[in-house]
Amino acid sequence: MTPEPTPPNADLYRAGQQYIADRARLSAGRKQTATWVTVAAECGVDRKAVVTAANFTSAVDRIAANCGRGARRLLLSDHPRLPARVLMKIGRTHAERQRFALAQARAGRNPLGKPPAGVDPPFDTHGYTEVASRLARNAGLLDHVADGLLATRPRAWPAAGRTDGVLHDVRTIRAHWRRIDALMKRAGGRLADERGHQPWKPRGRPAAYAPTTTRAKVASVRGIAEKNARELPRVVRETPPTRAEADAVREAARVLRRAAERLAAVVRSRGHDPLTGPPAVPGTYVAFCRLPEAATAVRIGKLGTFDFPAGYYAYAGSAFGPGGVRKRTHRHLTTVTPRMWNLDHLKPLGTPVAVWWTLDRVKVEFAWAAILAALPGASYPARGFGAADNPKAKAHLIRFDRMPSVTAFRRRVAAALTGHAPIHEKTVAGWTGAGWPG
Repeated sequence: MTPEPTPPNADLYRAGQQYIADRARLSAGRKQTATWVTVAAECGVDRKAVVTAANFTSAVDRIAANCGRGARRLLLSDHPRLPARVLMKIGRTHAERQRFALAQARAGRNPLGKPPAGVDPPFDTHGYTEVASRLARNAGLLDHVADGLLATRPRAWPAAGRTDGVLHDVRTIRAHWRRIDALMKRAGGRLADERGHQPWKPRGRPAAYAPTTTRAKVASVRGIAEKNARELPRVVRETPPTRAEADAVREAARVLRRAAERLAAVVRSRGHDPLTGPPAVPGTYVAFCRLPEAATAVRIGKLGTFDFPAGYYAYAGSAFGPGGVRKRTHRHLTTVTPRMWNLDHLKPLGTPVAVWWTLDRVKVEFAWAAILAALPGASYPARGFGAADNPKAKAHLIRFDRMPSVTAFRRRVAAALTGHAPIHEKTVAGWTGAGWPG
């Protein structure tokens, strides 16, 4: 179905005025969403159209108040550079940016585009909360792009030249992150460690994704990163941040950096063959091995000495560093490695049989370990095994008499973690002791 065209700006503005007046009349003691539904029903109009018109009217009023005489006439004149969707974007910016946008439009240029050579862009960064919010919102956009590509068959992705441009933009974003982080550190930020596991926040159905918009979305994030890196030094000079403000910006910048690195990993995984195991993308995994015979008095580093009965062992872990799930599980499938982690002491005694993994952007190792432990027949052979960073867990190594069902595990994860990304399984056949093939 073809969407109805947006009415001329003046008509949309008058409709918005009416809808806002209706909302004020009906809003007493009611939530905003319910009020808009009632307004739409009374007017016989789709709720989305009602909200759009009201937002447009509010945007025009804000811009006109900030930009002086003549601005309202320009805004409602159906100027080709100022359609309703552009005006609503302009209305969300600061007054100086609004005046700049109208000047651009009057000159026949894109009001939201770059200024001509020799003209400085407007300065409209006025606080650390604003900077942190921008960075966090744009990290969310990069996560949306990465999730969208993961849900899209590679042959439907943008052409290789376009994805090469995405990787270039990601490198630029990371460079600006370094500048922002160093600046806020010098300004008093003392943020030390990366954030670990966070409580799961239920998600709804993911928004539809159009692969053709990939490059434009990432380029817009690059522009925001450039803007913050360019304007933040002036904010620091004029209003030095508190420790909390500096830390908030540093944390938001780290979130952006992690989202950019994850997106780059997804893009580079384009040609990955899933039959060879997980891709080099960040995620959470469970590595299974089988001990054909009981092993007694096995020394697990500083953790102690334990007995391990014959059976199947599931080890839950996170892989959010370089190389992602593939690199980490490749190590677990390699017999001879330095003994850095608890599993390095146990794996020479068993044979890998399968790996489950997810490329969900959230670390779910703790939740997965708990869900595994709740499966029928689960037991803990070694207290504390693999759980040094999770003091509430008995261990992240769980034993079973029989190999558990990935289908049952998926059902339990879906029930406990609403909106969780897909869970994949790869059995290990013809294992040579040298990791994944290829």
